[in-house]
Amino acid sequence: MEFPGSGKSTFAHRVADRWGAISFASETFADQLGAAARTASGDLSKDAIVHAYKAMAVAATAALEQKSLVVAVGSFRAEEQRTRFRELAVASGATAITIRVTCPVAVAAERVRARIALGERGPGEEAIRQIDAELDRATGIDEIVTNDASIESFHRRIDALIQGSLDPGLLNQALDRASDRDPPTAAIVQDRQATS
Repeated sequence: MEFPGSGKSTFAHRVADRWGAISFASETFADQLGAAARTASGDLSKDAIVHAYKAMAVAATAALEQKSLVVAVGSFRAEEQRTRFRELAVASGATAITIRVTCPVAVAAERVRARIALGERGPGEEAIRQIDAELDRATGIDEIVTNDASIESFHRRIDALIQGSLDPGLLNQALDRASDRDPPTAAIVQDRQATS
C-alpha cells in the first residue's frame, strides 16, 4: 500500500524472485479495460479500481488454493479492499500481512515523471500527496518498509521483513521452494500502495 513510485513493484518482484511468491498487481487487471482505465490525470478510474480488485481477488484465491505465497499489489486505499483480501486469505487458510511501502513523496513523483516520459501513465505529484494523506489514515497495517536508499538496502529490508513475518516452518518451505522456483507457503502479503 502506497502511492505510485514508492517501490511496490520492486517489492513484489523481490518477493517473487527471492521467495518464490506469485505476484498480482491491481494495475495489470485495470489495464484490461484499455483507455477507460485511466482518468485525464493518469490515475485509475473508479470503474477500473473496482474491476481490478475483483479480478485480483479471483486470481489470488486460485493461487492460495495452490498453497502459494501471494503478493497482491495495489493501493488498497479503501478499508473494504483491505478487509476483503484479509478475509480471502483467512478463508484459504493463509496468514495475511498488510505491508505499506513508503518513500518521500517528491522521490515517488520524480519516478512517476520518469515513467511518463517513457510513455507510461500515472498521477501527478498533487495526486500522489493526496493518496499519501489517505494512506496515513489507513488502519490495519501490519508492517511498514521504507524505500529511501539504494536498491540493495531496499532488498535487505524486504528480505528481513519476509523472514520475520513467516513462521520458521513456512520460512523453510519458502526457501526450499524458491530455490526450486516452485511457489512457496500459504500466506498472502498485501503490498498496499497507491496506484489504484
